Amino acid sequence: MKNKLLSILFALLFASVMVAQESSLAYLNQQCPQLTQLYREELKNCHAHYIFAVDVSLSMCRFEQTVRPALEAFVKALPMGDRVTIIPFAHDAISNKMGYDVTIDAQTKNSMVQMLSTLYPQGADRRDRQYFDTDIYKAQQAVAKSVQMNQQYDVNIIVFISDLLHCPENNIDRQFNGSEMGDMHTLMKSAYCSNAESMIFTLELPQSGKPAGYVFPQLKELYDDWGVKVEQQRVPENSEALIRQWFDQQKDRIMFMKLQSIIIRENKANPIVVKTETNIDGKVKAHIEWKATKLYPKITLDSTYILNSNFRFKANPDYINYSEAGEMYADIALGQIKHKDFGFHAMADTLHFDVKLPVDYQNEIDKLLEGRPGALANSSVYMERSIFTFFLPFWFTVTLIVLFILYIIGIFKAISRNNQLQFKAKMTVFENDVQVGDIRTVKDKNSTILFGKGGTNATRVEGAEWQFEVRKKNGNPFLVFQKPKFVWRSTQGYCLASRAQSGDIIGGMTVKCGKNRSDTPHTIRIKLLS
Repeated sequence: MKNKLLSILFALLFASVMVAQESSLAYLNQQCPQLTQLYREELKNCHAHYIFAVDVSLSMCRFEQTVRPALEAFVKALPMGDRVTIIPFAHDAISNKMGYDVTIDAQTKNSMVQMLSTLYPQGADRRDRQYFDTDIYKAQQAVAKSVQMNQQYDVNIIVFISDLLHCPENNIDRQFNGSEMGDMHTLMKSAYCSNAESMIFTLELPQSGKPAGYVFPQLKELYDDWGVKVEQQRVPENSEALIRQWFDQQKDRIMFMKLQSIIIRENKANPIVVKTETNIDGKVKAHIEWKATKLYPKITLDSTYILNSNFRFKANPDYINYSEAGEMYADIALGQIKHKDFGFHAMADTLHFDVKLPVDYQNEIDKLLEGRPGALANSSVYMERSIFTFFLPFWFTVTLIVLFILYIIGIFKAISRNNQLQFKAKMTVFENDVQVGDIRTVKDKNSTILFGKGGTNATRVEGAEWQFEVRKKNGNPFLVFQKPKFVWRSTQGYCLASRAQSGDIIGGMTVKCGKNRSDTPHTIRIKLLS
């Protein structure tokens, strides 16, 4: 009965492993349609390493006619490039037997099939005491070493064909001792450290009770420590339908594991390279470089922030959720850093960039990663500089301050200019178009100067029945470019200059003067001096 059950179980295992590629791809298309299409070529070139630890002790030799043909059929069906390692074990584990560890091609496939005829001890060899015992510890060590030496493969499928009764010597069953557990743990640390997906199958016949040497729980504990999945199949009596159903569920496991191993390997993003320039106003410009991967062809700048509570980063709305596909070489005005108070503030902090890698098939990635963290392309830049915070830009603020200072200076200069201006002029008097006396020089600090009747010695004209005054008019000091000037107006008699009896004096003037409009015997010419 045992022989029949093991034959059924073993045949179903190999049938499930070697299902047609198209059938497996159809299963993947149901589970992960987009990723299956994206990585179809990689799936074809993804190779697995199959390790069979076969118990060849005397208690298992009766299953030779079931195990060996199934192994031969399995090897014949393997695609080129996969690797097969067969480790027969009893008292010792033979992990380096010639022809039992090969990469499949046309020649090695045939030679391995021929070598399988020597898998079990024959004739007189069966009386050798080494076949009386079953050392699961040595078998496990040989499996781990094989994995360690072949870490170039994406998927490891490990099958223990045994009753898993540890009987290392004197036909006495026992569990692994502390030393054996420690040794296996150390070797597994280096064997299962790669990104390869590993799966352990244990094919066991039914046991009565709980034999002392049954070590599956200890093996599972070891593999669980390194995240290696373990499938236990204990075959109950008369349950071919249950076995078939179980393997129907598992038939696409290996192809799924291949895609899983590809995604785990691809689940990384190229680093985002950020170079920033920050001006005195805290405006941040960034030069960002990033290259897409096949799995993550697009990048999105989700947010930018600093952790210092005294500063805040206001993002440029034009670049919130900024996205690029393919290669990214972008110069971006990210936003502005401001302090909570006005003025100059020294900032020494890190500008953080939260980056998303948006894809339409994220749910498929999550399914394959099985809780592993997703890829990250986040970046940060340390910045140290003074930041000016005000409601106006620094250059504009400085310009206003400078202009204000210049304006105040201009006011004082205007006041001084008003105070320093005094009347200086050359005055010539004509009577009936004949010059009377010499040209007079008039200097006067008074704000009002009278000419003609009532004037001073320099400005008095004998016999004048007329008078006009010249008055200094200060410029408005708040209109800094407005200069002071002199204005005149007729105050007695009749005085006319340029057809007006009052006005500004610009450079000089000529005034016709008399008692009335019909009697203007005097002509006064005034030329201002600088």
